[in-house]
Amino acid sequence: MRRSLPILFSLLVLAAIVAAACSSDGGDDGAPTDTPPPADGGDTGTPPPVDNGDTGSDGDSLAATISAAWNASVVGTGIKPALALDGEGTPAIAYLFEDVSEGFVKFASAFDGWDAKTIIEGYFYGPLDLAFDPDGRPNIVYHDHQDSSFQQNLGDLTYAVRTTLGWQVAAVVDDGHDGWDSTIAIATDGMVRAAGVDPSQFGGTDGIEYYELQDGVWAVTAIGSGPTEYEFNVSLAVGADGQPALSYYNDSESDLIFASFDGSAWSLETVASEGDVGKFSSLQFDGEGRPHITFYEELSGSTGRVLYAVRDAGSWSVEEIGTLDDVQLGMTGARRNTSLALDADGVPHVAFSDQSGVSYATRTDGAWDVSDVATAGDRPFGQLVSLKVDAAGVPHLAFTELTQGGPLNGLIVYATLG
Repeated sequence: MRRSLPILFSLLVLAAIVAAACSSDGGDDGAPTDTPPPADGGDTGTPPPVDNGDTGSDGDSLAATISAAWNASVVGTGIKPALALDGEGTPAIAYLFEDVSEGFVKFASAFDGWDAKTIIEGYFYGPLDLAFDPDGRPNIVYHDHQDSSFQQNLGDLTYAVRTTLGWQVAAVVDDGHDGWDSTIAIATDGMVRAAGVDPSQFGGTDGIEYYELQDGVWAVTAIGSGPTEYEFNVSLAVGADGQPALSYYNDSESDLIFASFDGSAWSLETVASEGDVGKFSSLQFDGEGRPHITFYEELSGSTGRVLYAVRDAGSWSVEEIGTLDDVQLGMTGARRNTSLALDADGVPHVAFSDQSGVSYATRTDGAWDVSDVATAGDRPFGQLVSLKVDAAGVPHLAFTELTQGGPLNGLIVYATLG
């Protein structure tokens, strides 16, 4: 069992950001572009050694204990990181800070020693997501509130891409206050695909929405989920057939849903329905086109199981990976607390986290091998993990150690095995 963290910090986190007004003091101040300019070549070449120091930009040190098998370094100060590997296998991380007056989105790469750069300032909301396109350019999506007072017709998914002109930023304008829990996927065809939530909390009726950038124009489609609350995540991946698919939590039925597109229409199927299952899912396809999903089953307010599902020969099989004993749900609580990656052989690798620990698991010979990555000290983890596996099968992950609860802030941590 994981130990519980100090009650004082938990109460502080629960009180944080509960009634923050939606605002943007930076807006879309990047130069909008309909069609992204040519690539700048991305981060190529041999990266310099990663600085394995344990302090953030403000000099704050990690309180967590890192497993001897892992190397970890602090990238910067913020929350809700998303990690991706460029074409050379070099890790990069995007992260943000959610604050009305001092919020930002930043990007950092191991290629230049994790020298974090601010993309835009304003009031934004995560999770955000990061992916590299075939030209080596980093692409990021996130939610921009767009106004200092809540307006239901404002607030969109925003797309940023780094080009020869620098970061180009533009909102994907759509009805509703949408683009929450934004995620991105770019396959070998180079098409930029994204997904997000138009939340029922703000009057949205579409729920899960799919975004596609074709010939410089964004198309936004409601997949048929119906009204859906944000905060439970939507995951996006592209199958071997080149078609997109999503996994998400049906909050009205407490089920895990898999949504797939056949080129003309979306179809929805229930993956798991026994218990309260499907929060914080992570979806990937293997080389044979089989979908794999990790997700969280809530057993009580603070405990649950991390589960894994794979569809083979038309049917889903579900098994347990591990348990979490110190989960905090709610607006400032858990997000994307499972993250799935498949290696070149199709072997699943999974990271998962609660407030007290970050764990890593692989499935070999029909069983899960679970080990600790980090154990919390006197500060909790942010309960969001982002995992990728490189061509050699080496895992790379990002997570947050929280340092304050109002507004939520922490140290962005990069870790790799070996």
